[in-house]
Amino acid sequence: MWLVGPENRRISLCYSMNVHPGEGLDDVLSSLREFVVPLKKRLGVTGPMAVGLRLARQAAEESESRAGELKTLLDAEGLEAVTCNAFPFGDFHAESVKEDVYRPDWSDGKRATYTLRCAVVLAAMNARRKRVSLSTVPLSFKGWGSSINASIGRLLDLVNPLSAVERKSGVRVRVGLEPEPFCLLETARETAEFWTSQFMPAARARFGPGAEVLVKSYLGVCVDTCHHAVRWEELAAVYELYKEAEIPVTKIQLSSALEAPSTDELQPFVEPRYLHQVVAQSGEARVDLPGPKIEGPVRCHFHVPVHKTEVGGVATTRQQMLDGLAEGLRRNATDCYEIETYTWDVLPLREGELLDSLEAEYKCVLEAAASEGYVAAP
Repeated sequence: MWLVGPENRRISLCYSMNVHPGEGLDDVLSSLREFVVPLKKRLGVTGPMAVGLRLARQAAEESESRAGELKTLLDAEGLEAVTCNAFPFGDFHAESVKEDVYRPDWSDGKRATYTLRCAVVLAAMNARRKRVSLSTVPLSFKGWGSSINASIGRLLDLVNPLSAVERKSGVRVRVGLEPEPFCLLETARETAEFWTSQFMPAARARFGPGAEVLVKSYLGVCVDTCHHAVRWEELAAVYELYKEAEIPVTKIQLSSALEAPSTDELQPFVEPRYLHQVVAQSGEARVDLPGPKIEGPVRCHFHVPVHKTEVGGVATTRQQMLDGLAEGLRRNATDCYEIETYTWDVLPLREGELLDSLEAEYKCVLEAAASEGYVAAP
């Protein structure tokens, strides 16, 4: 859906379809019919409904020859694909994903090829003069020792093709690096330092005069409120760092983490599929939840429904998510907001059905946005 705020500013609000299993285009089409269309009706959206696609490698490849099927369904149901989660490359709902979610990283040409393919599909779904976004891995997983220079080169290689996509389609697709705990880009400060001291100098060397304008037209950062909360970063400081570094915010993902007195209280959330990085306020951290006790308070990278203040007796960072939303709206940081709670299948003590949870998450965000003067567009 679209919201209108002060000075007639418009933003899109969607949810990330990475919550739905399935790697092929048929799976994407089924999820649109089974979840997005009914959710639109539940929310009473009479105009266009914004959609946050998730295209795995298989779906992106299949869309090259079947893009018309996807566009026909979107148009018929009054849906508009405003963003795409191009972070997970392979099966995001496999039995065990863990650090494989970062493969291939940005030092591998397969990552660039996949990202460009997603960009082409997303552009084909939109009308001219639109600006849409993709989110992607924050270069690589820290423990792998991947080459930052190789990653920079791959990202810069993407600029001219994205420019060509815009010339052909009239749609600008912006790719946002999404900082995450234990990745090469982990915090806002690390990301800002990377951008100013490594990335932009390389861009100026590659493109010469006008490099800043060119690169910032197509590359930026995706702010995930859960990830920054896990690293105990205040969202106001995050936005300020990106503003000072002149990094465009391509979209803001609204998500909540867990917060507990120690890791003992988090044991019901141990599961084998995803990494659940844990960071104590003291700075002690580890890459996944299982392990010796860490005294807290601790925060855990386990996305939980954003309307919840607690899940299974464990508190959430809902307030930090709300702060990130409010601060983003006040700063006019981006025009794309995406609810991202992909852990439904592994969430202990689920209440109701997925559609119930999605509806409640939207209503939570809509209520918070209304307090900042944003209401549903007519």
